[in-house]
Amino acid sequence: MRTAPLLAAIFFAVLCMSTASIMIRLCVAPAMVIALYRVAFTTGLAGLIEGRNLRKNVTAIENRDFIYILGAGFFLALHFAFWITSLSYTTVSSSVLFTNLQVVFVLVLSVIFLKEQLNRPMIIGIMVALVGCLFIAGGDLSSGRILGDMLALASGLFVAIYFLIGRNIRPRVGTFTYTFVVSAAAVVILLLGVILGGWSLTGYPALDWVLFFLMALGPGIGGHAILNWSLKYVQAPIVSVSVLGESVGASILAYFIFQEHLLWYQIVGGLLILAGIYTASVYQQS
Repeated sequence: MRTAPLLAAIFFAVLCMSTASIMIRLCVAPAMVIALYRVAFTTGLAGLIEGRNLRKNVTAIENRDFIYILGAGFFLALHFAFWITSLSYTTVSSSVLFTNLQVVFVLVLSVIFLKEQLNRPMIIGIMVALVGCLFIAGGDLSSGRILGDMLALASGLFVAIYFLIGRNIRPRVGTFTYTFVVSAAAVVILLLGVILGGWSLTGYPALDWVLFFLMALGPGIGGHAILNWSLKYVQAPIVSVSVLGESVGASILAYFIFQEHLLWYQIVGGLLILAGIYTASVYQQS
């Protein structure tokens, strides 16, 4: 495929993903309800895109793979629940940065469970990213935002496990079939959480429902689905690095929409995190 259209598609995907935290902040619904409906609408859209082939493709999934996909859905639900909740306790920039540490978690978990090897640049990148975390966490501790940072960090771990499971399943299952099943599993988990938490499923403003749908259409389908599609044409580390643009885009949008100014430790820590993830991702397949 020609380079220019491909790069334009990746840029568009990152731009879509950058809007997720902004739309979440604009909602008045509880975090768990936002997570539920975002994933529910994503499930519906993936099913519509797959169309008549959906049932055939789902039934063709092997039982072992299906169990793994359900497990991935469980961790996807935890990711959204923790990440969306974190936005109520910390800034957009800190939340997205800590969540994007999922790249580092994937590398570390690959060493532990898949016996993959880390080369020296990857180790240096991970260490630099961790130093950046300490910068931001130390500053946010005195500002009373450490809870949000830790929730975002946990969400990064959960989505890393989700990606690690999906990395082995995706070659055997189509993009939108996988998205449909894994999102449907996440819906069940999140629905149970909403019911147990006593939150209402209805009664939210019309704007919230529009935002629920846009979160699924933009960051969900326009963001993650396009990046998954681009893996057919570019190496995985390039896609991983491109995701870092979400942190930059979300921070810029938060500055103009919510007047969230970056403090010195967020800038220093953020640059270290981005540099560390970039280094680790680039040398992932070296």
